[in-house]
Amino acid sequence: MPKLKISDRERQNRTLIAIIQSGKEMEDISVQKLAKLTGISQSTLYQRLSEPEDMRIGELRDILRVLKITELEKERIGREVI
Repeated sequence: MPKLKISDRERQNRTLIAIIQSGKEMEDISVQKLAKLTGISQSTLYQRLSEPEDMRIGELRDILRVLKITELEKERIGREVI
């Protein structure tokens, strides 16, 4: 069977998760530590990372702040993901 083209929504979700994962790697922050620093419970954070469409804007802001995502990356998220 031929590969199916991923939807725009799925591409947006993958882009957002990739940015968050990259930030976690760069700052050497585990999901557990990210949960503690953002005030988001671990179970909620895992759920948001598996289904980014459910992420609230406040949660996203907290995650981006803790991961020290640059303004340039935030603009990219705004253009490509939101």
